[in-house]
Order: sequence, then structure tokens, then C-alpha cells
Amino acid sequence: MTCTQIAPAQPPEDASSDSTNLAVARCCDAYTSAMKTASARGKGQVFATLDAEKAYRSAMPPLSGYENIRDFIACTAHAMLIGAIDGANGTRLLYAAQVAATLVPKPSPTKSASRKRDAA
Repeated sequence: MTCTQIAPAQPPEDASSDSTNLAVARCCDAYTSAMKTASARGKGQVFATLDAEKAYRSAMPPLSGYENIRDFIACTAHAMLIGAIDGANGTRLLYAAQVAATLVPKPSPTKSASRKRDAA
């Protein structure tokens, strides 16, 4: 199993030119680094993977603020995709993110989005 940043096939029109999620990249870097370190210390594949999964989870953003919650969800989904977080734990983490999101005020719409609405 490897940890790589999955880029969308076609980014949304309003997305920036760089579609890399920095939080997911940070988690993948932690995963890869922990895997290499554990292997260099002579740990077997199973224990190296456990270290890497723990490092991935430790690198995830805190559940505070809209952007962090959004990035936490992206990190959790990506980890489930690559097998770094199993389905049951992923479900719990996504539920925690959902609960945290209900406590955070929604960000105000951007000016361009407001203009588009007003023009319609």
C-alpha cells in the first residue's frame, strides 16, 4: 500500500490550478516517512504499516474551524481509500467531523458568488 495524493480527473471550474489538498499531502508525507523509518529500524511490514497508519492519523488536522474540518474529512476519506484507516474507524471519524461541522458557523459566501446570485 502506498500513500499518494489523488488528483481529480477534472477539477471543478472554480478550483485553483493546484488541486492538491495540502492536508492530505501532509498526512501522506507522515505516512511515507514513518514507513521508511520503521523499515530502516528493521521492523517488519506489519509493524511498519501500523507505525505509518498512526503517523497518518497524527498528522490529520484538528476538528476546529471550517477549513480544518473540510481537510480532516479529505484526509479520512483518502486514508480509507488507501487502507490506512479501516471502514469502521473511518465511519467514526467522519461522524465526529459531521458533529464538529454542526458547531462551526458556515463561511460567508465569496464576493464573486454573491455577485452571480445578485445578477440572476
